[in-house]
Amino acid sequence: MYKKDFDKLSKIPNYCVFYGNSFYLQQYENKIIEKFKDENILKIYFDEYDYEIAKTHLSESSLFGGVNVLIIKHNKIPQNIEKLLKFTKESYLFFFYYGNKKPEVFGKNFVRFFEPSLKDIMEQINIFSQKYGVEISQEAKMYLARTTESVFLEKEIEKLSNYSDKISLNDVKNLVFEYKEESFEDLFNLILNGRDFYSELEYFLETNDYKRIIPALIRYIRDLYIYNLYIKKTGSASLEGLLGYRLPVHINKQRVELAIKFREKEYFELLKFLLHKELEMRNSEKNKESIFWETVSFLKMFNSF
Repeated sequence: MYKKDFDKLSKIPNYCVFYGNSFYLQQYENKIIEKFKDENILKIYFDEYDYEIAKTHLSESSLFGGVNVLIIKHNKIPQNIEKLLKFTKESYLFFFYYGNKKPEVFGKNFVRFFEPSLKDIMEQINIFSQKYGVEISQEAKMYLARTTESVFLEKEIEKLSNYSDKISLNDVKNLVFEYKEESFEDLFNLILNGRDFYSELEYFLETNDYKRIIPALIRYIRDLYIYNLYIKKTGSASLEGLLGYRLPVHINKQRVELAIKFREKEYFELLKFLLHKELEMRNSEKNKESIFWETVSFLKMFNSF
């Protein structure tokens, strides 16, 4: 069934698999947790999955009374998960699937989520704004919808609410990191692969403040290092198990290739340099833009990566 059909149900089924868009997967997991917050909920995420533990939770009576609820989150179809259905007569099983294939395990009890439209995202922004008691201008909402990955919207609006109860477009531009995967991806990919990035940088600076680039690059490289450690530990070529949501295929491929390209010493040296430059830009009396271009020159020469 589709999202709108599930929303119309008068009674939630005892078992259901949710799959598709990561934003809605996150939202509906939160909805399930909220609905059953007074019940005995067990969450099993990714490699934590164990069939015997899952079966025991669903089949045994709750020590605290009420109903047993099991939430499974995985990017693969867990072994024997379909056998758990026979234990859901008086319990609930909800499987949030982050993989790429259709999970044909629960028969007709499934909900498929598609990419949210701009209208859907704006509606969610309104919901989050009300939840955190913050008034966001229409221009700021539109900017958030177009520049921020939907899975991060709630956290960003919560952060904005701590800043002020009224948020303008300038507030959002100054306080919210642009999480759209494509926002910095092409530029940083060129830089870290030692390719000519000046034309891309010039295009980027037409619509973005140069002071945002170094902090964003620091975050990007830090994330690459985390990916590097995850790939070495798991051997996985997919970052979904680490992130909890699915990246676009070409971005996942780019990041994996970059992550394993650099040695630990190279990560250390580059981050040390960039952090120093960011601190210098923040605190020095020297012209901030000149520090930025010094950094750009260094990155241009850093082709020995």
